[in-house]
Amino acid sequence: MLTYYRKEQRKIAMGLLSFHQKLTEYRSLLKEIDMYENDENLHLLLWTPDGEQNIQGIIGIELEDSVGIVVHDISITPSFRGEKLGFELLNEVLERYPELKLYGTAATSAYLSKWKEHNE
Repeated sequence: MLTYYRKEQRKIAMGLLSFHQKLTEYRSLLKEIDMYENDENLHLLLWTPDGEQNIQGIIGIELEDSVGIVVHDISITPSFRGEKLGFELLNEVLERYPELKLYGTAATSAYLSKWKEHNE
């Protein structure tokens, strides 16, 4: 289940984003979180898998008008990696925004390609 990030969940979001190779430094994490908090087109969504109680993933998206969604960040806790749960997270984003297409950045496009192949 996807839920929108709230400021009181800052530590959880920082923890999940810290699994990114590019966001291992504290200052980088703060800058990333601040970016999502201050730009109305950017959204962080926290993800709890079905049957679980704890948040296990996060996705950072940018809504671009009515055309598409740019996926800037996606991260799953290490204990859930390799189970294709990131694909489930992306599927839920599409369910939430069925009229939009997902696009990646340099950091996320390879993962999005794997997801698209998996869904064909």
